Amino acid sequence: MATIVKYTDTEPPPNEFPRRIVSPMGSGPCCFAAMETVGEVQRDGQWEYRYKRCRTCGYTVRFIQRQMPDEALIVELRKVLAVSFQRNVADAL
Repeated sequence: MATIVKYTDTEPPPNEFPRRIVSPMGSGPCCFAAMETVGEVQRDGQWEYRYKRCRTCGYTVRFIQRQMPDEALIVELRKVLAVSFQRNVADAL
């Protein structure tokens, strides 16, 4: 999964979202209370994520929100469940 965040302690931490974000290498004590979301939800393959950045020091992380289900797998499971349901109803009669 590619990222727009460059982690370095030798450059100032500008926020040039959506092109790039420069972040310090590690979080600081300010990060717990000062994190804010940056931009809209992004999607990479089956993952939905967004960036969170500390308003004070600029430390940035990619926050995974959820994994999107595989649509082809869902269609196949629905077919299997429909056949199983019909078989169970027929057995009950």
